[in-house]
Amino acid sequence: MFQAKTVLSGHAGPIYSASWDGKFLYSSSGDKYVTRWDLTAGIQDSSFTVKLEHAAYTVEAADHFCFIGCTDGTLLCIDTETKKIVWEHNFFGNAWFSLAIDTTPNWLIGGDSEGNLLVLESHTGKRVLHLPLAAGKIRAITIADKLCFVSTQLIGVLVFSSENWNEIASWEPNELGSNVLFVDPVKKEIITGGRDAHIAISNSNYKLIKRIPAHYQTIYGLIRIGNQFITASLDKTVKVWNADFSKVEQRIEFKQGGHNRSVNGIVLVNKHTFVTYGDDKKIIIWEKDPLISWSDN
Repeated sequence: MFQAKTVLSGHAGPIYSASWDGKFLYSSSGDKYVTRWDLTAGIQDSSFTVKLEHAAYTVEAADHFCFIGCTDGTLLCIDTETKKIVWEHNFFGNAWFSLAIDTTPNWLIGGDSEGNLLVLESHTGKRVLHLPLAAGKIRAITIADKLCFVSTQLIGVLVFSSENWNEIASWEPNELGSNVLFVDPVKKEIITGGRDAHIAISNSNYKLIKRIPAHYQTIYGLIRIGNQFITASLDKTVKVWNADFSKVEQRIEFKQGGHNRSVNGIVLVNKHTFVTYGDDKKIIIWEKDPLISWSDN
């Protein structure tokens, strides 16, 4: 079973996004701050704090850079070592909902509330590509196997080649749009979750295999850790699933040390640790207890 190791408190508003760069966790909140956390020590790293004019729905950190997408359309890059702004843009004036980093070409890929997909050189901020998809909110961007999966509010999931940006496929695994997407390289499956509170599993030909009623409300988080999946939802719960989503092996609510409001996302830290965050202004670090077997649950 997973146990709550540490609860991090410090934000004064709902926590909208978080990102792990391998050393620190970065989080953004309705309090208009982006904050850095030392998970080993279980404390806020006060040496890095960014005060924004507008809140940020999405943040992504890697390679000593922190990328922040704000609700007014501002997109900025912070050098996490010097604490200085490397570049800052506002192209469209719409809230950013998703950011992803493609490390091979060093690209930052962003999606906003009106369906604009933007590709920038991550270290310079130079615009590489703009695709106006007219797809509503772009909730998630996932890079896998030279493909870019774009999860939209209105027209399902679009698949592009991340080399030439040709559209390869599109399909609607979730009703009302997908918020989270995971590509399983072993089973060659794409797993999504969305506003319909279902987990949808599709094959490598982008055909829906099955839909699983997973939560009572919108799914906002989906990761795999070992041979298990973790989901998080607006319904305030975190669930640990077996490898094929046929069984809930652990259900985490407030009385089990979880959240008492919407759980807005999950971040994978390592093979036995993950982090959840939510509207209750809390970040919770979860660790797998090696002394408790799943058969004991």
